[in-house]
Amino acid sequence: MSYRLHRDESLSIGVRRIAHELVDESLGLLDGAGDDVEQAVHEVRKACKKMRGLVRLVRPAMGDAYRPANVAFRDAARKLSSIRDAHALLATYDDLVTAMQASGTGVGAVEDRDGGAFLAVRGSLTARASAASATVADGDERIAAARDLIVSGRDQIDKWPLDNDVAVLEGGLAKTYRRGRKRMRECMFRPTDERLHQWRKRAKYTWYHARLLRDAAPSVLKPLIGRLHDLSDVLGDDHDLAVLVEQLRAEPDDFGGDAAVTTVVQAVEVVREDLQQRALRLGPRLFAEPPAAFATRMVAYWTAWQEHGDEWAAGEIADLAPAGDDLDERSVRELYAIARGLELPGRSTMDRDDLIPSIRAAGWVEPEEA
Repeated sequence: MSYRLHRDESLSIGVRRIAHELVDESLGLLDGAGDDVEQAVHEVRKACKKMRGLVRLVRPAMGDAYRPANVAFRDAARKLSSIRDAHALLATYDDLVTAMQASGTGVGAVEDRDGGAFLAVRGSLTARASAASATVADGDERIAAARDLIVSGRDQIDKWPLDNDVAVLEGGLAKTYRRGRKRMRECMFRPTDERLHQWRKRAKYTWYHARLLRDAAPSVLKPLIGRLHDLSDVLGDDHDLAVLVEQLRAEPDDFGGDAAVTTVVQAVEVVREDLQQRALRLGPRLFAEPPAAFATRMVAYWTAWQEHGDEWAAGEIADLAPAGDDLDERSVRELYAIARGLELPGRSTMDRDDLIPSIRAAGWVEPEEA
């Protein structure tokens, strides 16, 4: 499944196609999860977030249908969060320790010479992840509830009051971007945990919108998509670490005691400061435009796509049509042998730079291997 609108379909048809694909993917994962429930749940939660990004793009056309669609898939993802969160927290913690070692910081820099605090915390996180997995069984009520919500959302897709007017796109793009820009500015003023988390959610929706429109202008939108993804990831890891600190401080005895918690929290705060600075330096570049200007630009890509077709690669001839032979890799002796076979005039006075284009100009075709 590709999370992209297609040029050969109307906006309304494309939105419904993607919505049905997301639902089919989610139900297939939940029904066939087998032993890999955590991965299935992870993918379903991502699909639900994609769906919420999709309906935000066309929100101006949806009217009263927007809220129930958004709520159904929001609540479905929430039903599954307890299955996934413990594993996500453990993965982020492991990334934290790896990053410390890769940077040369190591556990010694936070007064934990033998790594005891870090091992104690990891042991507790591992136990919680294992316990979360152990609670999942066939017929798990959380999975069943999420499935029901996704089905209820699916039943309304074909009833959504969509519109093919580009004004729909412009309104959805501008509103989402405006909210992301506002949250970024709040974080620039005072980056609290909640403000950073809200910024991440808004930035992620703009990432989804750029992905949906990617094929309208891939040379421009692919880099933007990459950087919006980077911003979402750095803010996401920061949020996971904030949740980790909250858990450590709330239940220190479960994580090796106060001393161990203090040691790990010190390390977390150093990494969080770095992550936040990266976000706050990247964000102003991604949210530099006024919302109306951003939306107008994106719609202009869409309009150009509809009027002029798919974007083609451009550049020098040599880049657009590279040689289909191996002459550039052949030795001078081999090139002279080919030139003799072609009876090229003046070959004896040619150097390598003349031999190769002359052989090609003579129409030489590389023989097929036997």
